[in-house]
Order: sequence, then structure tokens, then C-alpha cells
Amino acid sequence: MIPQLRQSFNASFTKEKYEAFLKDLHSKHPGAIEFRVAETPVFIDKAFGEKITAASESIIDIITDPSFKSMTDRAIPPGDLVPNQNDHAHMIAFDFGICINSDNELEPQLIEMQGFPTLFGFRCITLMYSISILIFHLISLSIWETMTGNLI
Repeated sequence: MIPQLRQSFNASFTKEKYEAFLKDLHSKHPGAIEFRVAETPVFIDKAFGEKITAASESIIDIITDPSFKSMTDRAIPPGDLVPNQNDHAHMIAFDFGICINSDNELEPQLIEMQGFPTLFGFRCITLMYSISILIFHLISLSIWETMTGNLI
């Protein structure tokens, strides 16, 4: 992705910072997080960000099509249907794998879609950490540009 940002992030990572992050996270939700927290920012350039956005919008176009529900109504066995189901999820998240296509370019590939609110509560909590990391790295880039005259 953007190697300089990844290197800067990795260089500033410490076990102590990670443990402080976990301690703060668990203090807000004691005993609720039963999985390994391995969040890390992914530093992508604008072109790849546009590819992910285009892929997401393409999927959304399909799942919001008025005929989507009738096309997929047999996908869930009758015994597993939820009563009073919404026509569309109120929220949705896409998990993309980052792959290399036949032209040797990075390409997003859908791994899964999720549409449940607990995921978003967790993301809100981790977002504040991501924002602070981003601010740190933007300041680092600004200093780098000032010192070298080069924009990464």
C-alpha cells in the first residue's frame, strides 16, 4: 500500500501501547470481547480506495435492487427465517481481501458482508484509536515534506 506510512506505524508500535489499548477497550466492555483484537490501519492510496468504493457501490446497487429479495428468497431455509425481517439491512460492512489481479494490480475481492449492529459498536470504539493514529501519521508526513521537500 503506502510503505512509508506502514513503516512509520510499525516503528511507533509497542507492546505497551497495544496493552494500554486493550485495557481501555476492555474497561468499557468488561468480559464482552472474547476474541483477539488485532486491528491495524491499512494505508492505501487514493486509486485503491476508489477501487474499493466502486466495488462496494456495485454490491449495494445489486442488494438494493427491488427484485433482489425475490431473487434470493429461497437462499434461507424456511426454518431459519426471522419474523418481521426488514426489506434491507440498516447497516452493512464489507470485508475485502486485497488480491493481485492478472495485470499485477491490487484488486479488492469480497470476502463477506455483515449487517449486524454489534460490529458497528465495536468499530466506533476502535475508530477513535484509528483517528489518533492517522493524525500522528499526517503530522509525521507534514514534517517529512517540510524537511525533504518531497510529498509521499
